[in-house]
Amino acid sequence: MIFDELLKKESTHESSNLGNQTGIKVIQFYQTDQHKSLVEETFRFIGESAPSAEKYTFSDVAKQVEALRAQVAIIELTHCEDTLEECRRLSERLPNTLSVLILGSTDSISLVRELKAFGFYYLLWPITKVELGEFIEGVFEQHEAANFKHRRRAKRIGVIGSRGGIGVSMITAELGWQLANDKQASCVVVDNNYLSGNLDIFLGVKNREKRKLNAAESGGQIDESAAKALVTRINHRLEYLALGLTTETSTDFYDINNAVVNNLCRDANFIVDDLSASISFDLRPSVLMKQLDVAVVVMDPTISCLRETAALLNSIKKHIEENELRKTVRVVLVLNKHRMSRFQSVTEAEITKYLNAPIDVVLPYEITAEEALVSGNMLSSGKTKLGGQLRSLCSLIVGEVVTPNRVKSFLPFLRKKDV
Repeated sequence: MIFDELLKKESTHESSNLGNQTGIKVIQFYQTDQHKSLVEETFRFIGESAPSAEKYTFSDVAKQVEALRAQVAIIELTHCEDTLEECRRLSERLPNTLSVLILGSTDSISLVRELKAFGFYYLLWPITKVELGEFIEGVFEQHEAANFKHRRRAKRIGVIGSRGGIGVSMITAELGWQLANDKQASCVVVDNNYLSGNLDIFLGVKNREKRKLNAAESGGQIDESAAKALVTRINHRLEYLALGLTTETSTDFYDINNAVVNNLCRDANFIVDDLSASISFDLRPSVLMKQLDVAVVVMDPTISCLRETAALLNSIKKHIEENELRKTVRVVLVLNKHRMSRFQSVTEAEITKYLNAPIDVVLPYEITAEEALVSGNMLSSGKTKLGGQLRSLCSLIVGEVVTPNRVKSFLPFLRKKDV
């Protein structure tokens, strides 16, 4: 069989390492399980491996840091009577090259100033995962370079399809809706198809034509207020951006669209891009690495899509290796079984073998999916196997622990208006 020969020939590549970590060794010292869980979840959220974890005992900290050869230490001191004195004692024992982040319960500006003199960072507990993740990324940047510029910005997620008609726009809409409604995060969903597309339908946006830019906006004169005027508000957390061409080329559109998105990043927690195969500009790995935090690569179980997906993943991996990137986009592979089994030409085992990489989420075929979408329902709000896997995908992206969905598949979908 031709495909068997193809697998034997092309499946011998080295194991892909698509989600490269920074390479910085991190250890956390916790006093409570709540702290330990949040730190681990935050690291998954920012695309890093969970740090080594040790119960905090002052006398053991220095030798544990030394044994691991850690470069960054995250230390919980929420149950410490005198945080400043404890840190002073720690500073005398820990290597000067170690970056130390203290999580404490003392709300004091003077404490922050004193710890800064030790070279310690300080965050007041409790803290959200997003805030902690941004701060940890900043610590990593400052650890490697003296120029530290802490700037809050949205996490940018790109949903990428190697071919059309495999559900990329549907998945984009579902992720945006879940982030805004289930995860309580502000989100902007970006339609990168400036000519057509169905993303607006999946989001439940009625009679929404793509926004045509005026001469000033087309010339790149877009500030934050102008960018906000271009989005459509779906609800108080979810917004939709869909620009259309007038006289610009696709390259012009791409640059203008990014200028708008960059102005929206300051006020949103997430930007979700629909990068289906119908877009009219080249998705080069260098662009993906520069702009995205998470790349959700979608494929269906066909030979042609498998080969296109392999080419995309290999080009990303090659770009990472050639440029020796410190941190790269986190890749999540999604297999969408959007058609009945008789239309599927490869199995999950064959896909995993050919790509030499695991499938992160499998979206099963659901016969009632089209009816639900036409009726104005979100698939992820339904208690079907497909809905459960869409929720698992969203949880995976934000770093939560994914639990198996054991709910029966015949229960009805929730309507948007009921949420």
